[in-house]
Amino acid sequence: MPALLLAAALLVGLTMPPAQAMAHAQRWAQAVPDLVWYGLTWLGDTHLALALFVAAALLGRHRAALPALLWSLLPATLATHALKMIVAAPRPAAVLPPDQLHVVGEVLRHGSFPSGHTVTAFTLAGCWVLAAAPPRRWVAALVALPLAAAVGASRVAVGAHWPLDVAVGALLGWLCAALAVKLARRWPLPPALGGRRAAALAALALGLTLWTRTLPVTVAPLAWMLGGLAIGAALATLTPPSRAVWPQRAL
Repeated sequence: MPALLLAAALLVGLTMPPAQAMAHAQRWAQAVPDLVWYGLTWLGDTHLALALFVAAALLGRHRAALPALLWSLLPATLATHALKMIVAAPRPAAVLPPDQLHVVGEVLRHGSFPSGHTVTAFTLAGCWVLAAAPPRRWVAALVALPLAAAVGASRVAVGAHWPLDVAVGALLGWLCAALAVKLARRWPLPPALGGRRAAALAALALGLTLWTRTLPVTVAPLAWMLGGLAIGAALATLTPPSRAVWPQRAL
């Protein structure tokens, strides 16, 4: 459902007036409970998204994704905020009357284009997929792309963005990831930045700060779970494997 909604958002965003596209997209989104959309939209938050990505890369031993992630942070951040400042598009809540817009969570009114959460989701998904070896790339795509599409779809479902914001955010995130993977292969990072130990320390910091961050009550359990996952991945990486020596019985 989320992936279909994102594809529909792209279609209606390019072929319909924004208000009509928003109404259609939100009507389709009603098939999924608001709580699900709210949790998905928080997975596009940079803090939560990075904790999930780094933990998954460590536990899944997807080492090539970590340098790509580092290379992607600057272009994705700069491109998103530059476009937001240049376009300065109002969000749906600033244009549509309350009876024509279903809002879940905070009411936002400024900085609509593009969707930053969607840029984050598709940048990380792109790094995960494009950095994978070709034989495993389709498996990586089956895991990462539906989740990124769900995050993008959630931004329309909660009333935070127009469908076109999400479509452009997805494209921008993917392009940033493609650039980052090329840069990571051309200029490998030193182990102090791109190695497993550095990633484990980053995961530990992300997890601990997620446990102490003040978040809405409905989101806190998700943050605590991701924080625990990140901390667990960090400890598993930093702790050397035990080598117990068992006495041999005389035969």
